[in-house]
Amino acid sequence: MKRLFVRLAAAAGLTFFASQAAYAQLTVIDPTNLIQNTITALKSIKTEVYQDSNIAYQYQMMANQILQATNLDPTAMKAQYDQITGDIDKYKQLASTATDLYGDLQDGGQWLNHVQSLISRSGKSNAQWFADMASLYNQRDKQATQLLQTGNSVMTHIQTLAKRREDLQSQMALTPTAQATAELTTHYLDIVSSQMSDMLQLAAGKQQKEAQQESASNADDKNKAASAKAFLEQQEAERAAYGF
Repeated sequence: MKRLFVRLAAAAGLTFFASQAAYAQLTVIDPTNLIQNTITALKSIKTEVYQDSNIAYQYQMMANQILQATNLDPTAMKAQYDQITGDIDKYKQLASTATDLYGDLQDGGQWLNHVQSLISRSGKSNAQWFADMASLYNQRDKQATQLLQTGNSVMTHIQTLAKRREDLQSQMALTPTAQATAELTTHYLDIVSSQMSDMLQLAAGKQQKEAQQESASNADDKNKAASAKAFLEQQEAERAAYGF
C-alpha cells in the first residue's frame, strides 16, 4: 500500500507539473504586445513607402535632365538613362509591394484587435481563452475555424509580400538611410510573423494534435512489434514441435 501511495503521489506530481508547463506555454502569447509590434512595423513600412517613392521621383527628375541635356555622348547618355529608368521601375515595384504589405499589416492589426476584444469580453485569461479555442477548433466549431482561417490568411499574405520585398531589395543598392529602415522593418516583420504563428498554433490546438498523433503512432508501433514478436514465437514453437 505504501508503494502504491508513493506511485500515485509521483504520478499526481508529474501531472501537476505538466499542466503547469502547458499553462506557462500558453501565457507566452500576449495579443497586446503583438498589436504594438504590428503598429511599429506599420510605421516602418510607411517610412519605406515614402523613401522609395521619393527616390523614384528624384530618379525621374535625373532621367528628364538627361533627355534634355545636349553635347553629351549619345551612347553613354543612353546607358545612363537605361540604368536610371531601370532603378525607377525597381523602386516603384518596391513601393507598390510595401504599400500592399502595409494594407495586410492593417488587416492583421484589425484581426488582432478582434481577438483581443473576444478575450476581454470572455472575461478569461489569455491562456484559458486559447485553451478554449483549441477545444472548439478540435470540435470543428464553425466560428473558431473561420476566425483561425482569417488569421492564417493574413499571416500568409504578410509572409509572401515580405519575401517579395526582400527579393526586390536584394537586387538594389539602397542608400544607408533606406538600408537602416529596411533592416528595422525586416526585424519587426519577423517578430510579428513569429508571434502570430505562435498564436495561431496555440488557438488551433496544433501542438495537442501533434501529441495525439505521436501517441497514436507510438501505440501502433507497439502493437506491430507485439504482433511480430508473437508471430516469431509461434514459428519457433512450430519448428520445435516438428523437430526442426
